Amino acid sequence: MRFLFVPLLASLLISQLTGCSPFNSKPVQDSWTLSGKIGITTPKESMAGFIRWQQQQDNFDIYVSGPLGQGSTRIQGNPQQATLTQAGKTSESLNPQQLVYEQLGWFFPLENLPYWLQGKQAPNSPAHITSKDGKLSRIQQDQWTVELLRYHSYYNLPERIKIRQGDWKFLIVVKNWSVD
Repeated sequence: MRFLFVPLLASLLISQLTGCSPFNSKPVQDSWTLSGKIGITTPKESMAGFIRWQQQQDNFDIYVSGPLGQGSTRIQGNPQQATLTQAGKTSESLNPQQLVYEQLGWFFPLENLPYWLQGKQAPNSPAHITSKDGKLSRIQQDQWTVELLRYHSYYNLPERIKIRQGDWKFLIVVKNWSVD
């Protein structure tokens, strides 16, 4: 019994010293899709619409539309490049986050979102996490605060996610999760 306890204690101590968390031990899903509603507040405006996010490994396909399908935007790519299509016009960039800001005026944390949407901290930078009932409830990372307000009972994935930094706020309410 002592031989099992010492390695377990050592791994817990190392994970605490390196900033890793036992709450982040679930593997990141390679392929998933979510659909739901999104609310966006920028320093200049507020808007609401629908979102469908499909993730396959590093590749994303994000479709956001206004009420009744008006004002749709599609963002496709990966961390190294992306295209954004809106009103029949397509723009490309090697920096997806910059592309979204230039074309939409949104400071949207694209690199971290695939992790945050799954209720995990992104692996690229340190994070401060808070848990409740064995699940992450708050992630503070890269000057953003992510509040995981409600989880899906079957998939154990977030259903209500608030993301904010200063005057930039996003509320995502997931209606459907599909995990491959």
